[in-house]
Amino acid sequence: MVKLALRSFAHHRAAAVATGLVALVGTVLVSGMTSLLGTGLAASTAEADRAFLVQFPLIMGGWAVGIVLFAMVSTIGVALGGRAGEIAGLRLIGATPRQVQRMLVVETAVISAVVALPGLAGGYLLGWIVTRGIHSAGLTDPASVFAPGVLLPALGVLVVLVASVLAAWLGSRSLAHRSPVADAAPPPRRRTGRRRGNGRRVAATTMVLAGLGSSAAVFGLDPADVLTTAMTGPGCVLVAVGLCVLAPELITAVNRVLRAVPGARGAASHLAVTNLSAAPERVRPTVTFLTLFIGVAAGTLSMQGIENTFGVANSTGQVIASINYFVVALIAAFMAIALTNNLVASISRRRTEFSVMSLIGSTGAQTHRMLVREIAAAVVVSTVAGSVGAFLSVLPFAVVKTGDPLQAAAPLPYAITIVIGAGVTLGVASFTGRRMIRTA
Repeated sequence: MVKLALRSFAHHRAAAVATGLVALVGTVLVSGMTSLLGTGLAASTAEADRAFLVQFPLIMGGWAVGIVLFAMVSTIGVALGGRAGEIAGLRLIGATPRQVQRMLVVETAVISAVVALPGLAGGYLLGWIVTRGIHSAGLTDPASVFAPGVLLPALGVLVVLVASVLAAWLGSRSLAHRSPVADAAPPPRRRTGRRRGNGRRVAATTMVLAGLGSSAAVFGLDPADVLTTAMTGPGCVLVAVGLCVLAPELITAVNRVLRAVPGARGAASHLAVTNLSAAPERVRPTVTFLTLFIGVAAGTLSMQGIENTFGVANSTGQVIASINYFVVALIAAFMAIALTNNLVASISRRRTEFSVMSLIGSTGAQTHRMLVREIAAAVVVSTVAGSVGAFLSVLPFAVVKTGDPLQAAAPLPYAITIVIGAGVTLGVASFTGRRMIRTA
C-alpha cells in the first residue's frame, strides 16, 4: 500500500498540490503561533510580558488548528471524490476499506511531511513579524526578544501533521467503505444516513450555542477589559464553524427559495436549480468555506472597528488592533486558498457532465451561465448565513462597548468581507468553469 500510495502522486498532481498548499499555509500559521508561545515561555522574556505572550498565541493558535483541520477534511474529501472510480477498482481487486484508507493516509502524510520544513521556516518568520509588531505597538518590553526555541515550533508542525492524517482518515472513510458497485445499485440504509445527519446537526447546534455563549459572556465584564475581545473572537469562530457545518441544510433552503421564485426562468436557471437539488454536494465546499470566511472575517473586523471607535484611548484593545488585523488577514487568506482549491477541484470533476451537455445541444455559454448561477446561489446563502452569524456574535460586544446594538451591523466590515469573498468565489468559478467547458 505504501508503494501504491507513492506511485499515485504521478496521476494526482493537482490534488496533491491542493492538499500541500493547505498543509503549507496551515503549518505556517500554527508554527508561527507556537513560536510566539515559545517566546512567551522563554526565560529571557520579562515577567510582565509573559501572560500576554502566552495567552495571545494560545487563543489565535486554537483558532488556526481548528480551521486547518476543517480545511484539510474538506479539501481531502473533495479531492478524493474525483477518485471514486480508482478506489472502486482497488476494492474490486481485493483491497479492503482499511487498506484503502491507509493508502490515502500515507499519501496525505507524505505531502504534509514534504511541506513541513518550508512551513516551519515560514512559521519562524511569521512569529518574528508578529513579535516585532507587538513591540512596535508597545504591548511588550523590547527586551523580550523573539526566542521561540525549537521544541514548540516543531510541536506546531507535528500538530498539523497529525491533523492532516486525521483529516485524511475522516475524509476517506465514507469513500473507502462505499460499495465498489454503488453506482449500479443505490445505497440502502437510509436510517443510518439520517442518524449521521442528525449527529452533524447536533454538533453544529452545539458549536453555535457555545459561540453565542462565549460572546454573551462579555455582559458580565467591564467594557474596558481586554477579555471582552478575547471572548468575542472565539465566539465568532465557533458560530461560523457551526453554521458552515450546516451547509447541506443551507443549500436545501436556498434551493427551495429558488424554486418558489417566479422569475427563475430560462434553461440555465432551470438546470442550476435542478443541479442544486440533485447534487448539492457540488457546491457544499463553496458554501462551507465562504460561510466560514465571511463569519470569521466580518465578525472580527466589526468587533475591532467598534473597539477602535468607542474603546478607551490607548487601551490594550486598541493597541492590539494592528496585530489582530494581521492575524485575521492570514487566517482569511488561508480560508480563501482552501476555498479556491475546493472550487477548482469540484468544477474539474464535472468535465464529463459538461461534455454530455454539449452533446445534447447546450452551448458553452448556456453551460457557463448554469455554473455561475449555481455558484451565485451558494454565494448568496453563504453571505446571509455568515453575516447573520457575525452580527449575532458581535452584538453583545457592541451593547457593552456602546450601548447601541446596531453598531454590530456597521456596513463597512461586512461590505469588505462580502466583496472579497464573493469576488474570489465567482471569479475562480467563472474562470475555471469556462476553461473546463471549453476543453470538454
